[in-house]
Amino acid sequence: MDVNKILLTALTLMTGFCPALAQKNIGVGINHHTSDNQLYSQSNLALFGNVDTLRGAQLSLFTSVARREMRGVNIGGFSAVSRGLSYGVAIAGVATAVDGFMRGIQIAGVSNIARSGNGLQLAGLTNASTSPFRGVQLSGITNISMGVKRGVQIAGVVNVCSSSMRGLQAAMYNYADTLSGSQIGLINVCVSHPRGVQVGIINYSRDAVAHKIGLVNVNPKTRVDLMVYGGSSTKTNVALRFRNRSTYSIIGVGTHFMGLDKHFSGALFYRLGQYFSLSPRWSVSGDVGYYHVETFEEHSADKPQRLFSLQLHMNLDCQLGRYMGAFASAGYGDTRYYSDGHRYRNRLLGEVGLTFRLARAKR
Repeated sequence: MDVNKILLTALTLMTGFCPALAQKNIGVGINHHTSDNQLYSQSNLALFGNVDTLRGAQLSLFTSVARREMRGVNIGGFSAVSRGLSYGVAIAGVATAVDGFMRGIQIAGVSNIARSGNGLQLAGLTNASTSPFRGVQLSGITNISMGVKRGVQIAGVVNVCSSSMRGLQAAMYNYADTLSGSQIGLINVCVSHPRGVQVGIINYSRDAVAHKIGLVNVNPKTRVDLMVYGGSSTKTNVALRFRNRSTYSIIGVGTHFMGLDKHFSGALFYRLGQYFSLSPRWSVSGDVGYYHVETFEEHSADKPQRLFSLQLHMNLDCQLGRYMGAFASAGYGDTRYYSDGHRYRNRLLGEVGLTFRLARAKR
C-alpha cells in the first residue's frame, strides 16, 4: 500500500471540492496580502477558507485550507487541509490532511492523513502517516504508519506499522515489521521482535526470541500437527497442535460429548502442556485443557444446554514417519454447570489417534 499516493489523492479531493469556489477565500477576517501577494490570515470566518499562511484561527463551513503554513486552529465542516507545516489543531467533519510536518492534533469524523507528525490523530475510521509517527493514533477502524518512533496505535480493528514500531499497538489485528514494544490483540504479527511482548489469542513472529503470552504462539521453530482422534469424552475430534521448544498448545473441536445418540452435542477446546523427548521417535507429555460443551438441547437436569469441562491428559507419542505419527492418552475430566459450578459428572478419559505434520520446525 502506497500511503503517499493516498495522501496526494486525498489532498486533491479535499482541495478540489467545488473547485471554482475552493480556490478562493470566501470569507471575512483579519487578513492581508503580503508584498509577494500571499494571503496572510490571523482570523478567518468563511464558507470556503483558503489562505497561504494561517497564524491564528480559521473556521470554514466547507473546506479550510492553509496552502503554506498553519500555526493555530484550522476547522472545516468538510475538510481541513495544510499543504505545508502544521503546528496546532486541525478539525474536520470528514477528513484532515497535512502534506508536511504536523505537530499538534488532527481530529476528523472519517480520516486523518499526515506526511509525518508528532502529536495526536483521532479519527472515526482511519489514521495514516506516510513517515514515522511520534505520538498517538486513535481510530475506530484502522491506523497505518510507515513507522512509529515512540507512540501508541489504538484501533477498533487493525493497526499496521510497516517499519520499526517503538511503543504499543492495541487492536483486534496488529502488524509491525520490527517490534520494540508490545502488541495486545486477538491476532498479533511481527517480522522481528527484539524486545517487548505479544499478548493475544494468536501471536506470530519470524524470530524465535520474542516473548509471547497467548493461546497459540507461533515462530519459525514451531511444529504444527493436525490431530485426528477418537476418545471417551468427545467421540470424534479434529485439532491443531503447536509444538515449540518444550511446550505445546492444542486448539480443536469434538463431537458427541453426551454420547452416540441421535442428538448432536459438541465441544470447543483448548489444551496447554509440556512434552519431553525420549528418543527421536518417542515423546511423553502432559496437559490441562478447557472444554466448552454445547448440547443443543433445551435446558434440563439430564441434558443442560451448556457445560464446561476441565481435563487433565497424559500422552505418549510415536513418530511413525516424517509426516505421520500416532498417540494414545489417558486422563481425567471434571464437567460442571456454568450456572452454579456444581458437578455434572467426572470420569476417567481415554484417547487414541493419528497426527499429520503440516509445518516442520526450522533448525
